[in-house]
Amino acid sequence: MKRYIEIVYDNSGSMNNRIGNKRKFEIAQELFEKEILPTIALDNDEVVLRLFGKGCGAENSHSESLTSTYGNNRNEMLSRIKTITHNRNTPLYFTIADSINECKQIDAIEHLIFVLTDGYDNCSINYQELISQADIEKYVKHFKILLVQFAIDAEFTSNNLVSLTSYLGGQAISLERNNTISEMRSKLKKALKVSGFSTKLPLDHCFKTLPDSYLSWENIEKIGIDFHQALLLYNKKVLSWVPDLSCDVDSLQLAELKFLFGLYFKTMLPEDLILTMLGQLKTPYYYSHECIYWDFYTARWKYFIPQNETKYIPDTESNYESALDKGETTNKVKINYVDILDSDNLNKVVDPPINRDNLENYDGYKIYRVELAETLDPTYYLMPMDDFDFDYNYILKPGDLVKFKRR
Repeated sequence: MKRYIEIVYDNSGSMNNRIGNKRKFEIAQELFEKEILPTIALDNDEVVLRLFGKGCGAENSHSESLTSTYGNNRNEMLSRIKTITHNRNTPLYFTIADSINECKQIDAIEHLIFVLTDGYDNCSINYQELISQADIEKYVKHFKILLVQFAIDAEFTSNNLVSLTSYLGGQAISLERNNTISEMRSKLKKALKVSGFSTKLPLDHCFKTLPDSYLSWENIEKIGIDFHQALLLYNKKVLSWVPDLSCDVDSLQLAELKFLFGLYFKTMLPEDLILTMLGQLKTPYYYSHECIYWDFYTARWKYFIPQNETKYIPDTESNYESALDKGETTNKVKINYVDILDSDNLNKVVDPPINRDNLENYDGYKIYRVELAETLDPTYYLMPMDDFDFDYNYILKPGDLVKFKRR
């Protein structure tokens, strides 16, 4: 088996919501057909489609996390995706944990997990309880994980999904609600290449434009590149422009020169190997050794995986959702000013509000990380009450970042 690939697909009820004149699941089906399936069902690939289960309990989730195996049969998998009924909750953590546990059992050269979701996990559980740091060190670091946030509006939700993906060592991207389908496809295509799901060559350029700047040959030689070396690269027909001592070099030309200079004059590799390596790239060679690297084991160029980025949310009256404020310290506190809600009926309060005394200690300018008070059952849902607002009554879970503000 060459690669084992798990596709985690969100079959929750919210996928029936609309973006413009289409339902979310209709757009998702198009993304799968046009961008995802052509990159994964290669010869010897084993592709598994995994759907969300019904419940949040571990024993329930493990029996209801639905899987179908398709080998490399794209048509059968697409037919199944087009018949999915979107009527489940979002036990995202349990489902991803199921995928990881299955990958651990499968012997393959590569393990890949692709996740598409339009919402945050709605089970009251911390993903660190399901996926241990030991598993990450031993197994998950060797997996490729790509999580696609599909039309997620709340920055709070997006930041928590980014946090999850960073914990797993994967890559997260966001397909925004206001993106056209063409823009979504373009973002997804790039992410599939960067993350290593797509093996198609040549690699895309690291950049198409750079800020306007010009360097004289005197300054270029100060950074270690000699004019005659540049002329040699041109004569070898790899440099796309003619070096001229009377002309300054623009930023794109310099980028190409630095990339080729590194290959020819720094690596000491034989020229026939360098030409083979360049055959996997596009001309002109607008690449950077900080963007791509040569994997000698697979004899391929690969992208460095970019860092996941959380969204910055300014502190204003109209927008006070929790966020990772730039430069602001995050404090750990126990959120004990909550009502205990029946997990099967979020509108039904089954206990009076708990201790409100500590509210005076909460600073409206700081962000707090949720921990469960010792008296609370960890399966209950937690919500702020009365004098405080919070992200459309979003359900709190351990590890969430929250910010309170008086009305």
